[in-house]
Amino acid sequence: MIEYKHPEEKAILLHYADKMQRAEAKAILLRGAVRDKHEALVLSKFYWDMLDIAADDQGEGIELLEQEGIEVWMEYIFHSLNGYLVSNGYEAQWDEGDDNE
Repeated sequence: MIEYKHPEEKAILLHYADKMQRAEAKAILLRGAVRDKHEALVLSKFYWDMLDIAADDQGEGIELLEQEGIEVWMEYIFHSLNGYLVSNGYEAQWDEGDDNE
């Protein structure tokens, strides 16, 4: 199961999954686990794409992000998702999801 340091991380992820219309990523987040390499890549790509959207909207629509800024929350989320995927053998998918590497 994906373990978050703060419960707000999951709420932020679900907000962006809805905003970005990423139903498959949302299903994974709601389930709390990936089943295979494909889902690991879906989750990774979603995270990296979400960074761009969150930076553009500066957390608009999420009071927590508007008050505290997106940087700290995106870093918490990074560590939660990275830690989960890497510890479950999906490091290659995590790396592949970041098109900027």
